[in-house]
Amino acid sequence: MRHVIALSIKFVLLATVFFAMIPLFLRVSSAELLWFSLWMTFVAYALGDLYILPRFGNISATIADFGLAFVGVWFGIGIFYNTGSTAVFNAAFFSALLVALGEILFHAYMERSVLRQQNEAKERVMRQELQTETAEEIDVRSSVYEEDNRKS
Repeated sequence: MRHVIALSIKFVLLATVFFAMIPLFLRVSSAELLWFSLWMTFVAYALGDLYILPRFGNISATIADFGLAFVGVWFGIGIFYNTGSTAVFNAAFFSALLVALGEILFHAYMERSVLRQQNEAKERVMRQELQTETAEEIDVRSSVYEEDNRKS
């Protein structure tokens, strides 16, 4: 359930940013923006929030989300519209910038509510404290070993 809530929050964040920024630079229909927001939500959640955030932290995940939003808008939206590259670049850059700012807060929510509960569930019930023993090995080819075997 916590992943559904997190996905919903992320979808609202991305849809709000894309609906606010992309129409300023390009003529894009609402249905296309809605589908694009949904696609970006799942990709960014799986890559940035579930893979990068727990392993590398908030800053790395925010940079990854910025890059993903930038490349996603540039290629995902720009490839379907035969407009000047400056308009697509501006839409991609400013959308990615706002997404990154929103993701900083979203990552704090993820670390506090979603990922912490996952880590608590993964903790071991029984803690094993293992210890190794070391001993000195006997060299079977040494002269001392041969002398001991001859005497007995």
